[in-house]
Amino acid sequence: MLNVSRADVTQDPFPHVVKQGIIDAELYQRLRAEFPTQQSFADQTEQSGSAGSRVGKGTGFDIYRGDDAYEALLERSSAWREFDAWINSPAFVAKFNEIFGDDLDRLGCVVSVDPEAYERSNVEGRELLTEKQTLADKARNLTRKFMPGKSGQAVEIFSRLDIERSVGGYLKPPHCDRKNRLCSLIIYFTDLEAEGVQGGDLSLFRHKSKVDPVQHERHPRPDDVETVATLRPTENLGVFFPCSNNSYHGVSALKSQSAARDFLYINLSADQHTAWR
Repeated sequence: MLNVSRADVTQDPFPHVVKQGIIDAELYQRLRAEFPTQQSFADQTEQSGSAGSRVGKGTGFDIYRGDDAYEALLERSSAWREFDAWINSPAFVAKFNEIFGDDLDRLGCVVSVDPEAYERSNVEGRELLTEKQTLADKARNLTRKFMPGKSGQAVEIFSRLDIERSVGGYLKPPHCDRKNRLCSLIIYFTDLEAEGVQGGDLSLFRHKSKVDPVQHERHPRPDDVETVATLRPTENLGVFFPCSNNSYHGVSALKSQSAARDFLYINLSADQHTAWR
C-alpha cells in the first residue's frame, strides 16, 4: 500500500521518510477523484463545529473516523474503503515496524509495537482532541515525570485517518505530535506550486541543544530550533516519521485564498496517554 522501505529513511534531524509517489499511482488517482467535496467538509463542520479540529477554527476543515461524513465517504467510495481497511489494520503497524522499528528504543519508545495488538474498534473522538492541556493531561504529565514508563509496555494500538483541507491563515509552529502517537504519515493531495498558493510549506527542525532525543520538549520555542528542510507539497508526496520527542515539524502560514491545501494526516496511536519517555 505504501511505496516505502527502510532504505528510504533519513536520520537527520530525526528518522523520517520523504517519498514522492508514496501511494500506488492508480489508487492515488481514485482517492483523488473521490476526495471529499467542499460541501462534505462544510456539512461536517456544521455538525461538529471546530471541536477537535486539526486545522483550526476559520483556517480549514477536517473529516475523520467517528464523523458522519467519514462513514458516508466509505459508503460511496471503494477507493477510500480500500485505503481505510489497510490504514486501520495490523498491516500498517507491521509496515511502521519495518521502516522504523530499529530506531524506536534509541528514540525513547516505551510501548510494544505489536501488530497483533491492533484494535480497530478504538476511535479517538473529537472531544479528546483539545488544543490546550486539560487538568487531567497536566496530572498525567506530572506522573510521567516521577514515574516514567518502562520499555515494552503492552498497549492496544489504533489508527487515525484524518482528511484535511486547510485554507488561508493555516499555520503550525514547530512542534511534535501528541505523546500517544507512535507515528505520523502526511500525504498531500494538492500541488501548491501549480495552484499558485503562497505559504503552506512543511518544515523539519532540529533542536539547537545537543541533548538526547528523550530529553527534548515537544513544543519548543521557535528560537530554540533551526530549519533543516522545507518541503513544498505536491500531489502524492508523503512524509512519514515516528513521533519521538525530537520530531519537530511545522507549516508556514498559508497566505493564498485561491486554492485549498488538501492532505491526509494519519497516525498509529497507543491507547494510553504516552508512548514515549
